[in-house]
Amino acid sequence: MKKVIRILLICLIIAGTIVISTIGFNVGTKYSENTQININIGTEFKIEDIRNITNEVFGNTSVLIQQVELYKDMVQITVENATDEQISTLNDKINAKYNIENQLSDISVTNNSNVRLRNIVRPYILPIAIVSIITIAIAMIVYRKLGIWQVLYETAMSIVAPQVILSSVYAVTRLPINRLTVVISIIVYIASITLPMVHFAKIKTQSEERKNEEE
Repeated sequence: MKKVIRILLICLIIAGTIVISTIGFNVGTKYSENTQININIGTEFKIEDIRNITNEVFGNTSVLIQQVELYKDMVQITVENATDEQISTLNDKINAKYNIENQLSDISVTNNSNVRLRNIVRPYILPIAIVSIITIAIAMIVYRKLGIWQVLYETAMSIVAPQVILSSVYAVTRLPINRLTVVISIIVYIASITLPMVHFAKIKTQSEERKNEEE
C-alpha cells in the first residue's frame, strides 16, 4: 500500500511540475490583474448585501469583498475587470441600498497588475530557512545515535516533500492561489518540522526499551 501511495505521489509531482512549467498556477483575484473599487458607505454593512449587489453587476465573475477602515464603513471590491458602466451601476445600487449619494468622483478605482508569486513567498523565505536549519541541527544532535546522515535526510525530506506535494495539488487541481494558500502552507510546514521529531523520539524510545529487555 505504501508503495502504491509513493507511486501516486511521484506521478502527482511530475504532473504538477509539467503544469507549473507550462501554464503556471491559477492565481486568485487578489493576486491577479484586477480592478479595486473603494466605496465609502458611511455606516456598517453586511458582506452578504454587497455580494448580492456585485452578483447583479458582475454576474458570475469572481469578486473579493472586504470591509476596510477603522469603523468598517468602507467596502473594498476587487474584481478581475470592471467597465465604467459596471462601476456606475455598482455605485447606483449601493446608493439605493444605503440611501447615500456618492458620485463617481467619490469612488476610488485602482487598476492593479499581477502580483508575482515570488513576491508573495519572499517574506517567508528567510524565517523558514532559519527555522529549518535549526530544526535539522537539533534533530542531528539529539538523535545522532540513529545515524546523523539518516536523520538529516529524513528531516530535510519531511520539510521539502509536503510543500512540493501541496504545490503540485494546487497546480493540477487548478485551485486558486490566495491568502488561504499561505495559511495552509504554514500549517503544513509546522506539521512537517514536528512530525519527524515525534517519529525519531518513538524510534529512540523503542530502541531503549529493547536494550532494557536484553539486559
